[in-house]
Amino acid sequence: MPTTSQRFEMPKPVRRKVRRLRWLVRFYVLLAGIAAIAIILGLAFWLGLAIDWTFEPTPTTRRVMWLATGFASLLVAYRYLLAPLGTKLSNTSLALLLERNFPDLQQSVITTVEADGKSAKLPEINASLLDQTSESAAQRLRSKQLHDLFQFKPLLQKLAAAAALVASVVALAMLQGEVFSFWLDRMQLSEQPWPRQVQLRVQGFEPIDGVLTVNVARDDDFDLQVLASLLDEHLAPEQVEIRYRQSDGRRGRFPLTKVGNAVPGRDDAQQFRYEFKKVAADLDFDLVGGDDRLRNLRLRVVERPQIVRMLVECQFPAYLDRTPQTIPVSGRVELPEGTKVTCRLESNKPLVSVQIHDPAQQTDFDAQLNPENQHEASIQIDLAREDRVLLVKMLDSDGVENRDPYRVTFSSLLDLPPEVSVQLRGIGSAITPQATIPLVGTVEDEYRLAEAWFEHQIDKSKPEQRALSAAVKGRAELRDFENFDLAIVDPATNRPLVQLQPGQQLTLSLKASDAYDLDEQGHVGSSQRFVLDVVTESQLRALLEKKELTLRQRFESIYEKMLGTRELLDRIAAKDVVSDQAGANRERQRDRLRVTGALQNVVQLSYETLGVADGIESIVGELVNNRVDSEELTERLLTGIADPLREIGNELMPQLEQQLQRLQSSYASGVTSREQQLTASKLQGDAVLDAMKNVLDRMLELESYNELVELLRGIVADQQEIQKETKQQRKQKLRSLLEE
Repeated sequence: MPTTSQRFEMPKPVRRKVRRLRWLVRFYVLLAGIAAIAIILGLAFWLGLAIDWTFEPTPTTRRVMWLATGFASLLVAYRYLLAPLGTKLSNTSLALLLERNFPDLQQSVITTVEADGKSAKLPEINASLLDQTSESAAQRLRSKQLHDLFQFKPLLQKLAAAAALVASVVALAMLQGEVFSFWLDRMQLSEQPWPRQVQLRVQGFEPIDGVLTVNVARDDDFDLQVLASLLDEHLAPEQVEIRYRQSDGRRGRFPLTKVGNAVPGRDDAQQFRYEFKKVAADLDFDLVGGDDRLRNLRLRVVERPQIVRMLVECQFPAYLDRTPQTIPVSGRVELPEGTKVTCRLESNKPLVSVQIHDPAQQTDFDAQLNPENQHEASIQIDLAREDRVLLVKMLDSDGVENRDPYRVTFSSLLDLPPEVSVQLRGIGSAITPQATIPLVGTVEDEYRLAEAWFEHQIDKSKPEQRALSAAVKGRAELRDFENFDLAIVDPATNRPLVQLQPGQQLTLSLKASDAYDLDEQGHVGSSQRFVLDVVTESQLRALLEKKELTLRQRFESIYEKMLGTRELLDRIAAKDVVSDQAGANRERQRDRLRVTGALQNVVQLSYETLGVADGIESIVGELVNNRVDSEELTERLLTGIADPLREIGNELMPQLEQQLQRLQSSYASGVTSREQQLTASKLQGDAVLDAMKNVLDRMLELESYNELVELLRGIVADQQEIQKETKQQRKQKLRSLLEE
């Protein structure tokens, strides 16, 4: 079979058709890619505008938004424009596109395109067929419209969407130039907020890490106040709403309460408020009202400042001679008057200020903060005579105060004058000019004595002082001190220091002072003033004899009562004398009452007897201290009367008391025991009466002795009177002789 060797070339109609198809495809891709980019940018423009107007994100957030928009635009440009345009469109691919869309081409185009530019030795029959095929492809392509290969509706939709978005942006720029310009500024990360019809603001919040924050003490209430401005044509919204977010993910919303109805032109703002009750955890929330929204608000729960430790540094007054001390405070602090106090407190949180209020003086002052430790503060206080109550209010670095002021009480312990508690012993209301006056008791001072002295005054003359001979200075207590002796003489003149005459009156007291020096007066303590009449020895003896007579009469009364008690014992039956049981019970009940009465009488008479003994000893003491005693009289009073009385009161009568108690108990043990105890009680009662009768007889003997002494005293007094009159008569006769 003959063969031919020639180069096959695609017919021009086919070549032109394929080339035109390539340009149409690229133009279609170009339009679709540009439309996609325009749509992305337009949507980003309006979406960003909506987000920025609604939420007003921070510049950092907007920067992220712009980066995301740029990334999306690049991705779309690559996906829908750059990548398709960069793809190589071969003739074979375009031929296949034609064959798929125009089946009637019957593979003529693809055969022609693939054979283009090739040279081969083909049989003449095959070469002829190839020519026919290419000619057929050229003829058939002439009637084909390439636009039928494209779907223009999606492209038109994209172009329409892109055109609409671009037109909307252009319309915004033309019709709302200020908004468009402001949005461009915002796109450039301006921090200027969007102008709105509603303008909300809150009070008390401060920006912390990009969040408007207010510190609230744990479990405290917080009153949120929101103001909607009415200035600069702003409008008040009908409602302001809180939209909160909790740390556990829960969300919610609730409206604020509108306070009154603000009027534009009259009021600057409309107030809204809401009270958060017992805030226990952090709370993030937004405020939404009208077209305005305040975002990223936070209630931050913090602990209140508390005093964890308080110390008081004390600088005591110099006269106390005490070293400075530091003591812990646990409520009321009691310190000596005049102490200088530095109160140091330590808080659990750093402090900004510590304010002190003195309710008594209605004054306020600030404590000194420690610059090296903001947890510490100090207060300087001078304790006067009055107590100080200080109310401490602390403000910490979170702007939170303690709920109730801490109450610190400083009690001033006043330095009282020395306490002089003394009384006379062995001295009555009358003394002789040569008496010694004993004072017994204590002289005490809380912070030590400085000096002590006797102060005496004769009638209404100027008081005089006599210092104690005992060492007094520096002692806290004085118990042993000398008597005030009227017989002490002045060594220089050999005359008594205190010269008294019968008929005068001596006023005596004991005084003491301490080292107190906080005022000019000082502290002086004094005993009671003892007023004593000065009498002669005879007058004193007469007064003491009257006391002794009174005591004897008193003891006679005691003796009579004791006789009655003894007779009461005789009325008690040892055995039951009534035959019937009821009568016997009544009789025993009466006897028990008699025993009880006798027991009560014995107890009372025992104390009264000892009282008489004390009175006798007091008489002896006065005789001795007034230096008018005699050995015989003292012996009679002490050995003959006072000592027996004490024996009766301390021994005999207590024994009788015990015996009566046993008699009282015997009514439960039987008749035999009762008889024995009754007999023993009567015998003991007789012993008491015998002892009392002996003392009473000695008292009567002393009375006779006193009468004799009084008689002799009268004779001596008469003799002295006669001698006095005789001397006067002699003086008168001698004067008459001289006159003659």
